[in-house]
Amino acid sequence: MIKLNLQPIFKMKGITKPVKYLIERGHSGSYANAVVNDKPLSIPFKKLEKFCIDFNCTPNDLFDFVPEKNQKLPGNHALYTISKGDAIGEIHKILNELPVSKIQELYGILKNTE
Repeated sequence: MIKLNLQPIFKMKGITKPVKYLIERGHSGSYANAVVNDKPLSIPFKKLEKFCIDFNCTPNDLFDFVPEKNQKLPGNHALYTISKGDAIGEIHKILNELPVSKIQELYGILKNTE
């Protein structure tokens, strides 16, 4: 099943109040709630484009593919390229285990990639 999966992006971007964030960017309260609770009925291309602009990402970043139990796809199917896994959780775990000096070193590396 392909689903809109904004929770990891909210975490990456430090958005702690995603409904408020989306409303401030022009989305209706009901749509913002549906999106945050992973229950949007549809996503018009205009909204998809707006999400991509707001989050500085591509549509592939916004979606996740999780095959349903009875779904049989070859392991190399193209839909698996949008599967996300738990990269955000892993990054937080790695950062929490790093000493401060290594975090500062990592910050320096990231700062130089701009």
